[in-house]
Amino acid sequence: MEIPANNSTTPGNPTYLWRGEPRQRGTFGIISICISTLITCVWRTVHFNVPTKRLPRCGRFLTQVLWMVIALLAPEYLLYLAINQWTDVAYLVRKTLQSHPQLSKGKIYDLIRGSVKPKDVST
Repeated sequence: MEIPANNSTTPGNPTYLWRGEPRQRGTFGIISICISTLITCVWRTVHFNVPTKRLPRCGRFLTQVLWMVIALLAPEYLLYLAINQWTDVAYLVRKTLQSHPQLSKGKIYDLIRGSVKPKDVST
């Protein structure tokens, strides 16, 4: 009698099955630590622009959560936004230097910093 062919590529008792928590470090523990570390790292690395208007605490928190989800799902979008802002600033500085040749780059940055009033900056 012939044994039928088995197309299964896994052995009868694979070592990568879900492991319980009670006696050893299990799958849930490993996955939960990885996810919590990833969320903590992304939460701390996303930096926001100075807001033009004040938001309530709940609104700021929801904005941070939204951007954290975007950073987790599409980090290249955040890179795109950062490069876009950097090129916009370079263009504005170059345009300002052409229209006001008496200014230096340092004076332009001082003007930019000086144009922000403490009441305009959200805490």
